[in-house]
Amino acid sequence: MAIRGYTLIELLASLAVAALLATFALPSAQRLIHEIRGETAIHAVRGGLAYARASAATHGRPVLLCPLDDNDECRGDWAEGFSVFVDLTGSAKRHPDAPVLRHFPPLAKGASLRFAAFGTGRYLRMLPNGQTAWQNGRFEYCPPAGSGASPRVLVVNVHGRGRIVQPEDIDPQRSRGPHRAVPC
Repeated sequence: MAIRGYTLIELLASLAVAALLATFALPSAQRLIHEIRGETAIHAVRGGLAYARASAATHGRPVLLCPLDDNDECRGDWAEGFSVFVDLTGSAKRHPDAPVLRHFPPLAKGASLRFAAFGTGRYLRMLPNGQTAWQNGRFEYCPPAGSGASPRVLVVNVHGRGRIVQPEDIDPQRSRGPHRAVPC
């Protein structure tokens, strides 16, 4: 009985083909990973919005959704994570007696998140009736530079509901409206 195996030439040819396939597949896989991270980030913001809205109704008091800085003021960077807490002071600062109801983790390195709204971009205040404090606006997610991934947008209406704008519906030529370009 003869022992079957692979020759060195066959093994090297197989490795060359595998390396060639990996060279073409890796950039696509990395772009896909960044696209999924963008989707996950914008859905986390939408979940935070829904959570803040429900918390305001549950507690019967306004609730803030914002990125807290080291002084517990809503002046932080949205990409570094954001929190939901009951607004006991009526300002953009967390009172020491107001526990953080939920904290959302930071985004992937190099990604950014902005909130552009009528009135303020530092925080989003949800009222007990389920509406915002007249803060319709939008969250803009920008993927890391060079990733090839698309930006994401969550439009927030005055009723406290969020609508995700599909990446293909974002018009780079528009400067106004919910489908306007995202300046990444």
